[in-house]
Amino acid sequence: MMLGGVGFQAGLDKARLEQLAAQRQARAEAPAAPGRDVVEQLKDLKALLDDGVLSPEEFQMAKRKVLGG
Repeated sequence: MMLGGVGFQAGLDKARLEQLAAQRQARAEAPAAPGRDVVEQLKDLKALLDDGVLSPEEFQMAKRKVLGG
């Protein structure tokens, strides 16, 4: 017996996308942690970009913040 089906999965997908969008927004707005190595911050941002959590525009904006511009 199958419970849920396509509608259930669509709801899960929507919830996951909303969660990723909230995480992306929080990361883009979060100030850089004091004392953290700039290279590590840039690596973290690149990983978020590669994972699809950040859009290219959000990545560029966050990168500018890290680099002080």
